[in-house]
This record gives sequence, structure tokens and C-alpha cells, in this order.
Amino acid sequence: MKLSLRLQFIAIAALSILAAYIALPIPNKPGLPFRIHPGSDLAGGAELRYRMLFNPGFSGDRPKATREAVEVLRRRIESKPLKEPKITSRGEDGIVIQLPGVDADELREYKRLFESVGKLELYAAASAELQKRYDREGVLPSGCKVFRKGSPVPILVEEPPVIEGGHIVAAEPEQEATLEGMRWVTRFELDGEGARRFDQAAEKLYRQEPRGRIVIVLDDVVRSAPQVNSPAFHGRGRITSGRGEPK
Repeated sequence: MKLSLRLQFIAIAALSILAAYIALPIPNKPGLPFRIHPGSDLAGGAELRYRMLFNPGFSGDRPKATREAVEVLRRRIESKPLKEPKITSRGEDGIVIQLPGVDADELREYKRLFESVGKLELYAAASAELQKRYDREGVLPSGCKVFRKGSPVPILVEEPPVIEGGHIVAAEPEQEATLEGMRWVTRFELDGEGARRFDQAAEKLYRQEPRGRIVIVLDDVVRSAPQVNSPAFHGRGRITSGRGEPK
């Protein structure tokens, strides 16, 4: 016991002397043989706390949805030159983001980044006739808008969007094998209002000649425009990537 107390006393004394040596302005003081790297608690920065707001009718797995949102935000953060970025979920709907070493301007940039992600919208593509007329004349028809980002050619859609991200109760991405190789498939489930609106649009698009398309837009960028192959989905469906089409 006496030996343990003596060692503790020696360790405390050594650390005190080292701290004093570092702090005192001693002339021609040689550099230390190591560097002290400040952690997130010493480097300054900010901590942001967000809460997931679920629709009253949401029946999915809230903790899982929150963890998925954390992964999306983590990928956004990792694209920036941040020191030791930390992002974690808390409980079933909380997200905590620690941004060490950021100044006020960088903090504003990251807030804008976090609060603008995930703007998902599904639009009904304009009819082939309207699209051809727009391509020929360049005049935007009433009740339509055009997207250019993410599409090789401007794509005309009807306003307003058929559904938005808030109507999606659950979405599960998975891979499946095809003759052309592996492709991603996303299975989705909609709430009651989203299911009604989606089926109304699907029936109209399905009966067009040629069949119409649903244009999937994320953060104002077209991600895909699959053809509608059923007049009704009843709140459930799947979207395939590549040349695959929804069923």
C-alpha cells in the first residue's frame, strides 16, 4: 500500500513539473520529444443536436430509421476536411453531431449541409407529347417544371410532386442478380396519403402510350426515371436501378 501511494505521488509530481515546464516562458527551451494533439474537447468547435420528426402515422422502426439518417449524415460529413468528426444516434429519435475545430463560417456551412439533405420527391413525368414539344420549342408548359441535373437531357415533370419523403414509412435497399449483373433494388412502403396519391398517379401513367415514368428526385437532382408497370401499388413497391424498372 505504501509503495502504491509513493508511486502515485511521484507520478503526480512528474506531471506537475512537466505542465509547469510547458507553460513557463523559459528562454531557448528545447522542444519536447512528443506532440500533444488536442482532442475534440480542447480543439474547440461545436456540438449540434437534432431530433427526427416522424409523422403521426409512422409505424416503422424509429431507432433503425434514426440510425439510417446518421449514416447518411456521416457520409456527408466525411466529404469535408473535418478533424475527428463524430456523429451518433441517441435514443429512438436523437442525433448528436460533434464538429471539433470549426469556426463560425464553417459551422454555418455544415448546418446548411445537414438541414438540406434528404429532400426526396417523386414526380410524374410529363407525357411524351409535352416532352417533345418542350424539346422542340423550349417553352415550359403551365403546371410543369424541368429538371436538368442528373439527367442527360432536360426532363419535364408535372407539378406538384406525387409524393415527398415524409410519405415514405420504410425503405429497404438490397441487391439482386440479373443477366446483366448485380443491381440495386429499393423496396418502399408509403403511408395512407402517400399510397392514395401514388396510385392515382400510377394509374394515369400506366395507361399512357407509351407508359409513363415516375421521376425520382433527391436534393433537386434526378436519380432515375423508371417506367410504371402497374396501375396500382397499394402503398408498397420497389424501384430498381440501371435498366431495371419498378414492379
